[in-house]
Amino acid sequence: MTRANRRRRALTASIFACGLVLLAGTEPAIAAEEFRVTGGELVCGTNTAPSESGVAPYGDCLQIGPVRIGETLRDVAMRFGRAGKTVRQGSVTYRVWPVNLKVPPGTSLPYWVIGFDDNRRVVSIQLTGDRPVDRYDFSSLRLGDPEDRVREILGDPSDTEPVPQVGAEMWVWRPYPVTLEIKNGRVYSMRVTHATGP
Repeated sequence: MTRANRRRRALTASIFACGLVLLAGTEPAIAAEEFRVTGGELVCGTNTAPSESGVAPYGDCLQIGPVRIGETLRDVAMRFGRAGKTVRQGSVTYRVWPVNLKVPPGTSLPYWVIGFDDNRRVVSIQLTGDRPVDRYDFSSLRLGDPEDRVREILGDPSDTEPVPQVGAEMWVWRPYPVTLEIKNGRVYSMRVTHATGP
């Protein structure tokens, strides 16, 4: 194989499903760094192979908007400024940032809750709110999207649980560290967490 062919192949997005490499072109195209349901499985389109460090092969898809698992507190703070609130739970420090939107007085803003480990690296990302925020998405899903769009992109959840505090239902896609809260038939919250292993 020529060097040019190797480069072309290296640039072709591979699709990983629970550590199983599927050849590109055998399924519909999946955008890099986004989850999609294909062939009944949730898969991540990515330009990188699973690392030998034990990081899940879908690690590149664990991001919401500009924030990705593994980023540093410094990177996040440069983007959003100083957190409005900080709470420590166990070994994770959660920092809360309101999303900067123009809303009528008395209207709640969507907000970020981002968890950092003791090394000040992102281990969880959550975006929550009743208002759509067009510039931030998870796998092309945004706050306020209808549940039919969620099923179209991620497929049916493996489990659901009520969230009575906010009148929502949490949708879970096991074994992936991905959850969405659906409230009144629309995405109210989206969350991804750190994962290791396939």
